[in-house]
Amino acid sequence: MMVLSMLMITINCHAYPLYPQTLDNGNLVAVDAHMGVADYADRSSVVVQKYEPPNYQIAINIVAVQFSEDYFKAHKNYLHSPYTKLGVRTKCFRYNWDRKSVSYQRYDGTWHDWDINRDNCHADGQPFVPNTAETAFVAAYNMRFYNETMGYHPVLKEYYRVIGEEFYRTLGI
Repeated sequence: MMVLSMLMITINCHAYPLYPQTLDNGNLVAVDAHMGVADYADRSSVVVQKYEPPNYQIAINIVAVQFSEDYFKAHKNYLHSPYTKLGVRTKCFRYNWDRKSVSYQRYDGTWHDWDINRDNCHADGQPFVPNTAETAFVAAYNMRFYNETMGYHPVLKEYYRVIGEEFYRTLGI
């Protein structure tokens, strides 16, 4: 039963996309989606707050989008669904190039280190942090931050790329 559960988690994390990967002619990039709501990183909003290699700090706006459940019921995806923008919030990330580490600022203003040694799907982690941090870095510098950096999945006991090549293709890099 556990093996079947893990297989389903893996399939759900890496399944064919149910949501549009980009909106607004590619400016908004899907960084997280779950149950009809998706977060899109706004590439045009990137602000480099600190540039002191190997340390960087970047802010990016996130647009929350609600998709049509009626469309989903009819088509089993949201790819061409009508949607409503719910709001915008700003997220800040700190990067250390040498360690390939990212920290993110919480709502209370404190900073939290992102652990790459976890699965970044909704079952164990949250794809929002690495995907958004990578989108901000690519938008600011037109280069990959994580690139081929590997994380370790403690349940499946295997290594995986923190950011998959398909996400880099979405970013156009």
